[in-house]
Amino acid sequence: MKTCNGPSRLLVQLMCITFLPVFVAQRVEVSPEVTGYVGDDVTLHCQLIQGPTHTNITQVQWALQDEEGTGKKKVTLIVFNTMFGVNISESPLKERVAFDKHSLVINALEMKDAGSYTCIISTFPSGAFEGTTKLVVEDMIPALLEFKLPLTS
Repeated sequence: MKTCNGPSRLLVQLMCITFLPVFVAQRVEVSPEVTGYVGDDVTLHCQLIQGPTHTNITQVQWALQDEEGTGKKKVTLIVFNTMFGVNISESPLKERVAFDKHSLVINALEMKDAGSYTCIISTFPSGAFEGTTKLVVEDMIPALLEFKLPLTS
């Protein structure tokens, strides 16, 4: 059996060193889709996966994709900045949103809350990373079917 040594082995090692940072690059990790139920609270998770060089998170922002109108724009819901703290923007969700670490919590879910939510994490010195979660809202959890016994005469 022939073993790999010399220039071939060096080439493989060089490729590993070169491409390894690409495979562990920084990114935001979110769930692609979350289902919530009317009246319940729901959490849309967002986490920064650090790459080979550590960066500092400077700001976390959640926005809702505005599907109405001609152009698709993002409506900012809530922002956490390391220097200035939390700011909740004017929106129909203003009284019902909060942060849990970097995740967005929506309280008392309503049907109109369904949509695409984007988490944007700004870091220094690497820049901004984002991920989008589609929130599906359904009516209350289906109750167990009632079993009725037939009437006997």
